[in-house]
Formats: sequence, C-alpha cells, structure tokens
Amino acid sequence: MRSWSRRRIVVLVVTGLVVVWLGAVCWLLVGARSEMAAGTRDLRQVRRQASISTLVAPSSRAQLASATRHFDRAEAKVDSPVLSPLKLVPVVSRHLRAAQKVVDASQDGAAAADEALASLVTITERPRTAGPERVQTLRDLARTAATAHDALDEIDPGSPDALIGPLGDAVAELDEQRVEAAGAAARLERTSLAVADILDGPTPYLLLGANNAEMRNGSGMALSAAELAFDHGRMQLGDVRPTADLVLPPGSVPGTGDLAANWPWIDTGRDLRNVGLTADFPQSAALAADNWAKVAGGGDVGGVILVDVDGLRGLLRVVGPVEVDGVRYTADNVRGELLREQYRRFDGDRGGRRDQLGAVARVIFDRLEAGDWKLEALATELSDAVQGRHLMVWSADEGAAKAWAEVGADGHLRDDSLSVGLLNRGADKADSWMDASVAIGSEERVDGRRELTITYEIENRTPGSGPAYLVGPNVDGLEAGDYAGLAVVNLPAGTTGVEMTGAEVFLQGGDGPTVVVGGRVTLRRGTTGSVVVRALLPEGVDHITVEPSARIEPTTWTVDGRELGRDRRRTIRLDGG
Repeated sequence: MRSWSRRRIVVLVVTGLVVVWLGAVCWLLVGARSEMAAGTRDLRQVRRQASISTLVAPSSRAQLASATRHFDRAEAKVDSPVLSPLKLVPVVSRHLRAAQKVVDASQDGAAAADEALASLVTITERPRTAGPERVQTLRDLARTAATAHDALDEIDPGSPDALIGPLGDAVAELDEQRVEAAGAAARLERTSLAVADILDGPTPYLLLGANNAEMRNGSGMALSAAELAFDHGRMQLGDVRPTADLVLPPGSVPGTGDLAANWPWIDTGRDLRNVGLTADFPQSAALAADNWAKVAGGGDVGGVILVDVDGLRGLLRVVGPVEVDGVRYTADNVRGELLREQYRRFDGDRGGRRDQLGAVARVIFDRLEAGDWKLEALATELSDAVQGRHLMVWSADEGAAKAWAEVGADGHLRDDSLSVGLLNRGADKADSWMDASVAIGSEERVDGRRELTITYEIENRTPGSGPAYLVGPNVDGLEAGDYAGLAVVNLPAGTTGVEMTGAEVFLQGGDGPTVVVGGRVTLRRGTTGSVVVRALLPEGVDHITVEPSARIEPTTWTVDGRELGRDRRRTIRLDGG
C-alpha cells in the first residue's frame, strides 16, 4: 500500500513537472512569438518610412534598436534549455529549428538595416560642397546601398514548406520583406550611380520646364527649354528659352513608330510643346532630343529632364523661397503664381509671361548649385516628384536608361499600365480649373477574362472672365471658360473590345506596350462631362498598374470601389464580381 502511494506520489510529481515544463514551453514559445511580432512591427515601420529624411531621423534608429531588442529576447527564449527536449521530437524539432532560423534571419536583417542607416546618416551629414565631392557622395551612397543589398541577399529565413500555418506564414513574410528590401537597395545603388555619372559629365541634358496650366498626356506642356551642363559635379544651366520660339520648319524631325502612327495630323517632332502626346515619356523624350539637336543654339544631349510646377514646388521646399522679377515664390504660392497669376500679371506681354516658369527654375538651380541644402531633403522631394510624374528623366545611355526605368523616373508605360490623360486643345491655361476623377470597375466573365469600365468625369470650373490667354476663347466656337481637350486612355497590352463613349473618337491603336484610345471633348463652362471606356482584358490578367496624371489638382482614382489616395503609380489587383 505504501509502495502504491509512493508510486502515486512519483506520478503526481512527474505529471506536475511535465505540466510545469509544458507551461514553461508554452510561455517561452508564446513570448518568442510576441517578441518576434513586436520586432517585425518595428522593422516594418522603418521600411514604411516615406523618405530618406525620415529614415535618417533619430526615431528610425530608435525603432531599429527596439526591433533588435525584441529579436534578442526572442532568441533567448527559443534558445532556452527548457526547449531542448523538443529537439528530440521529429516534427516539433523541425519547427523549432525553423523558428530559430527566423529569429536569426530577423536579427541579421535588423543588423544590416542598422549598419545601412548609420552609413546613411554619416553621408547626409556631409557639407553640400560643390564639384567632385558631390559625385563622391553619390558613389558612397551607392556603396552603402550595395553593402545593404549583399547583406540582405545572404540572409536565409528558410523555407515555409511543411511548417504549420503561423510559422510558415512568418517565414514567407520575412523572405518577402527581405527580397523587397534588397530590391530597394539595388535600385538605390543603380540610381545613385546614374546620377553620379550625369553630374560627372561631360554630356549635357535637355531640361524642359512644363506648366500644368496647359496639360499634355501625363505631363504639363513644355513651355521652356535649356541645356543643363555638368562638369565633375558642377551644374550650369544655359539660356532658358521659350519653346514657342524654337519651332522648327515642317518635317525637320520626322516622327516615327507609334507617335507617327497615332498622330498623323501633327508634325510631332517639330515643336517641343508636343512632348506628351503619349504618356510613354521615353518616346517623347527621344524625339525631343532629336529636336534640340536641330534647334539654333541647341546640340546633342545625353538625355532629357522634364520638371513641372509641382516638381519646382518640391525643390522650393529644399532651397527655400526665391524671388524673380519682384515676385517671391514659395512652396505655398508657386502653384497659384505659375498656374494662374503670372498670366494675369503679364497679360499683353507674352514674352515676359512665357519666361516665368523657366526664370524660377533658373534661380532654383542656382540655389542647388550653391549647395545650401540637405541631401536627405533633396532626395525626399525628388522621390515624391518622380512618383507623381512631376519629374521625369530619360537617358540615351542604355545603362542609365535602365536605372531610371527601374525606379520609375523615366515615365515609361508598362504592359499592364492604365493611364488616363486630358490634353488641352483650347490654347488656354484652364487645366487647373478642371476637376478630374477616374472610376474603374471590373467584372469577371464566365471565361475568366475581366471586363473593365472606366468612367472619366471632368468638371469645368473655369471662370468666365479673365485674360484670353488664360481662360480663352482662343478656338472658334468656344466662349471664355469653355474647354476643348482630348481624352486619351492607355490600357494593358492585349486588351480587346475597346469602346469609348462621351467623346468623338479620333485615335485607336497601339502605344508603346499598351493599347490606346482617344476622343475629342468639349466642356462648356460650369458643366461636367463623362467619358466612358469599356474593354476586355487579356486572359489571366487580374491586375492593372495605375499611372499618375501629373495634373494639378491631382486626378482622383477609384478601383472597384476603393479610393486610391495620392495620384501616383501603383499596381492594383482587381476584385470586382
């Protein structure tokens, strides 16, 4: 009897110890998972930082330090001797090893990010000296990005195969974030090297100043042009000239390819104001470079840079206010001044009026050359401008062109792009009074293909009085405040059954990698019009890449009932019924 009692006591004690051990195991695993989740949130927050300015802020380093502490505590829990017996259980041991690998990979990722941010902070704290130091700073930035890429590339979080749901999901998410971060580092490296090569010279670029008061497709109209020279990190802007004074004789620069096919009634290469007939900027930029080579005082250039009013607005945030002809331009008032007020102020003085955007650009570039700015601020504003097509860069050099394309700076269309543009044909500056919105609806058919319905709604809020150069009329049949334009829609490659209503169709065919349709529209002052395009996407296509319009005010976008927010490039999965 006593023997039985002792056995019961032993069983109870052992059972109690097992229960305590299991409790400890659960506590350690749950704690490790909680620490991993907290560290991952910190890392994700750092990755979500919108700009270099926020990345180099002390808060980012603090978040990285917090992530490291969480991962270290997770490692301590996973490495606890209490979990050692689990290593003898086949299935459990595999998951335990996978958990350890995730922890190790997370620690390595946090360490790589911390090292990269430390280098980035050092680089951004350098003085903005002129000349070769700028080129070296960019090359050092590229080296930092390359180091981060290599470190991320070596991290192996393991495979999610044969792991239970939460752990498998953690492995997959970590690897996805690693790949995305490594890709961003690689793009930063290539972009930094491309900018460094441009600044090093000696090949000049053509700089086009575009005004969003008179829109083209995906950009404002190029109203000024100048040659931007580079010499070992120094920039020199040549004479800024109105493009209206640079029109070549007919047939001087023959259009080719889709531009010639789609716009046979326009001598596309003759006038730099025709840049933007297509939303595929590389096509227009190549033609602009050919044009500049034949302009009196022009010459061969290695690429084309287009910057518009909002691009200048971003640069004003970097260099501060500038004064031109007694007018003080700031980031707060430059839109109103260049889109509207200059035309009222210089009514009757067309030469003075046309020079204002270019003159403001010149003073801004002089400030940039002086070096009184912060690298992180400039990088942030340039990135934002690129996302909205307010700054585009195209290079004739294959390597540089690839770098610009990879970061979306060259304004190229992709084979899944959907772009909606409204080109001004009224010879006025009324586009800032056009409120534009795009609603995209999709419906899946029984054969799996998706039908798109694109509704482009435009409200004309142009006033009925003001200088004719600003509000018209400059076209027969229109009154002041009326708007004449061309609605042009680019759709993903292989799209069929394209129909446009609400506009007089004048264009239908291919445009770069996309399908394009265009129609003429006239909007009387105070009215709203709708252009509707219906189309059938190719089999298997269940997403689109929405391209920004570069309009001011921005076009608003809705896809399958979801509002997209900022007017910038993004890839959207279609989920309509």
